[in-house]
Amino acid sequence: MSHYGQMPEQCIAPSEIKAIVRGYIVTNFLFGDGASLNDSASLLEAGALDSTGVMEMVAFLEDRFGIVVKDVDLVPENLDSVDRIATFVAAATTAQMAGGTP
Repeated sequence: MSHYGQMPEQCIAPSEIKAIVRGYIVTNFLFGDGASLNDSASLLEAGALDSTGVMEMVAFLEDRFGIVVKDVDLVPENLDSVDRIATFVAAATTAQMAGGTP
């Protein structure tokens, strides 16, 4: 089991992924103050994540969900909001379970 309690390989509901990601962001980047966090808002534009924060987020996602985030996946379309991160993780875990890559 990983530091963050990696889930066994199984389908995780997108709403659960979103809740886990949101909780991580609020705890680690917003210091518990998630009241103003909009799930579709840009984390970079809001100042919630910077380049170091993105790398911390990637490490968390890989550890928590057992996925591999490739360099080509490090784009705002995948990692710039809670919604986008949850969508990316859901696709990555589904692809991994199917034996492919996202």
